[in-house]
Amino acid sequence: MKDVRLVDLMDVKALQKIQDEFSKYTGLAALTTDENGIPITQGSGFTNFCTNLVRTTRLGCRRCEECDKNGAVMTLENKHATVYSCHAGLTDFAAPIMLEGKMIGSFIGGQIRTEDVDEEKMTAIAQELGISPEIFIDEANKARQMEFRDVEKAAEFLEGIASSLSEMAYHNYIALQKSKRMENAARAQADFIMNSYDDMDQSKVPKEVRDVVDYIRHLDGKIEIRETNYQPRDLRDVIYKQVIVWVDRDEIDFSVNIDKTVPQKLLGDAGRIGQFVVRILHYILTYKTSGKLVVDFSVKKKSYASMLCISITDYDSEIPNDEGKKILNYVLYDDFSYEPDDASLVAVRLLRLVIEQISADVKMRRDDANNVHIDIAIPQLAI
Repeated sequence: MKDVRLVDLMDVKALQKIQDEFSKYTGLAALTTDENGIPITQGSGFTNFCTNLVRTTRLGCRRCEECDKNGAVMTLENKHATVYSCHAGLTDFAAPIMLEGKMIGSFIGGQIRTEDVDEEKMTAIAQELGISPEIFIDEANKARQMEFRDVEKAAEFLEGIASSLSEMAYHNYIALQKSKRMENAARAQADFIMNSYDDMDQSKVPKEVRDVVDYIRHLDGKIEIRETNYQPRDLRDVIYKQVIVWVDRDEIDFSVNIDKTVPQKLLGDAGRIGQFVVRILHYILTYKTSGKLVVDFSVKKKSYASMLCISITDYDSEIPNDEGKKILNYVLYDDFSYEPDDASLVAVRLLRLVIEQISADVKMRRDDANNVHIDIAIPQLAI
């Protein structure tokens, strides 16, 4: 919590979009700042008075940042959105973005007048900032004028948005903490895997296990998520090309399909996802001698994330009834009633490690027709 910033928890592009929509809907200026009043977005609907006069001066810009922070602090103390006068003579309102009782940012709105311009007061301000009083007063008069009660209504609307942003920041903070715990757990599991590997009979270790353990060793045990923009259709092709070499095409009908719900690009660790799916398919094919094996990709929206859904169907499965369930329980829940041999121990541990790293939800069932279904849901972001 100590060094967590709003920009660590919220996508700036998303904040900008929310802010732009607020400004468009209300016709008022809007800005999002960090806990010190420093802007983290571009101003929406800013007046010429603020953008091209006040904020172009060093003193004016500094005073604007102080006003933005003080407005949010007043709001925090009052427990609701606060309307206040800015240093340059306009009216603003603010609402804080909170995380566990601490202000990590604020949502500012306003740049309006609630009364006629006080020319004497504005002349004094202009002279302090080094701006022509005539131009300063002329631009101030162009700022929108509203009744104070209407300003209060706009402030209440802003408060609702800030409250939603606070809730989103909290959920993202929890996810960040979970990610850090997973990283520590992954490091411990990586150490376990390498120690198990060193103690076993190397002649009995499958090549794919040796390759992955060597990869872990190369990273000094640091299994990290490598999120990038990727094309799901390329991931489909990679999975198909890796798996088809194990398939007897005369006996097994293998296909990888992608639904129209899947966007052109997603943000995630495509390499780790591919590794996970390929290992499951390899496990199925160690038993399968004939029939149909299908992989289907689709996407479902969940809150602000996109759930990449990968459904693997092993038709007329030849996996022994109890074997699949035992291995899945071992991989997902550390159910040690299943005791694999040394090579399998490393293989299933690797699978568990990957599941934790990509936050996958995995379910396995066998239907009345003896078809085995493995459903995988992985949170991603649509690009």
